[in-house]
Amino acid sequence: MAEDKEFSEKSNKIVKEKRGFYIHFIIYLIVNISLFIQWWYITGGEGFPWVITTTAGWGIGIIAHFIGVFVIGPK
Repeated sequence: MAEDKEFSEKSNKIVKEKRGFYIHFIIYLIVNISLFIQWWYITGGEGFPWVITTTAGWGIGIIAHFIGVFVIGPK
């Protein structure tokens, strides 16, 4: 019985971490697409695409989150 409870707790933790990553990734996509549309609307696609800095910086965090959840995994 103790093993079942331990397995259940570990499974729930894995599901929560994966769900957290997917939510993080969806928010990343929505925000960055919105920023790109805003940049395009304001500048007409001319000038420095400042959206790249936000996308790249946050993208590093997304990659780190992905590695933490899917490659290294929960302990």
